[in-house]
Parts: sequence; C-alpha cells; structure tokens
Amino acid sequence: MAAKDKKTEQHIIDTAMHVFFTEGRLHATTQDIADAAGVNRTLIHYYFKSRDQLFDAVFEKARLESIRESQSVLGAALPFREKIEQFVDVFLKRLQTYPYLEISMTTSMHNGHSFKDDPEMFMQHFLREVEQEMDKGTIQRSNPIHFIMNLFSLVIYPFIVKPLNQHLFGLNEQEYEKIVKERKTVILDTLFNK
Repeated sequence: MAAKDKKTEQHIIDTAMHVFFTEGRLHATTQDIADAAGVNRTLIHYYFKSRDQLFDAVFEKARLESIRESQSVLGAALPFREKIEQFVDVFLKRLQTYPYLEISMTTSMHNGHSFKDDPEMFMQHFLREVEQEMDKGTIQRSNPIHFIMNLFSLVIYPFIVKPLNQHLFGLNEQEYEKIVKERKTVILDTLFNK
C-alpha cells in the first residue's frame, strides 16, 4: 500500500472544513466532499474510513484552532479593553470564515460529545481577570460569568440566526454584511457601558 500524501489529506480536510463550516452543509456526504475537492470518493475513504471519521477530524482541527486563537488573545498581556477588542476581531473573522462552526460545536455537545481537552483552568484565569476589571470599575459589577457569556453571545448571535434576522428585518446579503461590520463597535459599547 502506498504511503499517504499529507498534501492530499490536507486538501481533503480543508475542503471538508469549507463545505461543513463555511457553506453550512453539515450533513454533506463523502461524495459531496470528493466533488468539491476534485477527487474521487475512494480517495476520501483511503484517508478517512468513513464520513464520520472525516467529520470528526475536520471538526477537531477547527475546534482546536478556535481554542488556540481565543486563548492566545485572552491570555495575552494586554490592557483589558484592548484584549477584548482583539478577541472580538479574531472571533468575528473566524465566524465570517466558518459561520457554522459554533452551531456544529453546540449541536455536538447537546448530543453528548465530550472534548479531550479541558479549558476550565484557562477560563478560571480569565474569570479572575474580568473580576479584577470589575473591581477597578472598568466594567459594570456582576457575576464575571455574565460578562463572558455576553461577550460570546454578542459576537455569535448574528451568525447563528442570520437567516432569521435577514427575514425579520428584510435585509439582503450586503445589508446584513454591513450590520455585521458594525458589530465590533456595538459589542464594545455594550460591554463597556458607553
């Protein structure tokens, strides 16, 4: 049996990430991925024994990249507001690239999927940092969990309910994109009580 080519495997993974998390075709078949990648389905099965194995590999890669990006910004030695600004930038960019990743992660957890790593220690550090900023008066005092939940919610919500929002407000693609571009200012003003 020939050795597996890492470039081909990466091409399949990159294509599958695009199909699953950019296009939102979470139930795409291996044939759909093969067609999008310009390869035959047999080649997909050579690298990944099943569609579920491919999805799990792609999902885990995207999830770990997401965690690394978030932790690198939130763990950086920056002034608090600047850190939050950078985090919002990174998160919005990721959501614009992979708008269906968060839905997929949430659905997986609802279905009992557990993850190998435990971000609890990192999150505990960030919670303490939020509490210190509350003590300084930088942000309104509350349970620090609410600040973090608000941060994530304010960033993610426009992406996970995009079709509903477009329908409710009668927005076309360009109009909705304009709203999304305004999000950073709205998020920061909301979190920092401006």
